[in-house]
Amino acid sequence: MNTRWYCTDCETEIDREEIEAHESEGHHVRGLLRPERLLSNDPWTFGDEAGGER
Repeated sequence: MNTRWYCTDCETEIDREEIEAHESEGHHVRGLLRPERLLSNDPWTFGDEAGGER
């Protein structure tokens, strides 16, 4: 699994170690989980093959 954490109040991606600090300040934190099997089809990870130059 690939996990990304976001602070919705700061509108930024944060590290897992920063979650508790943000929540203690009253901020809302969201986590997004993505199964690894989907990463091979992710154009953001490997470049957009459909829109790439040939």
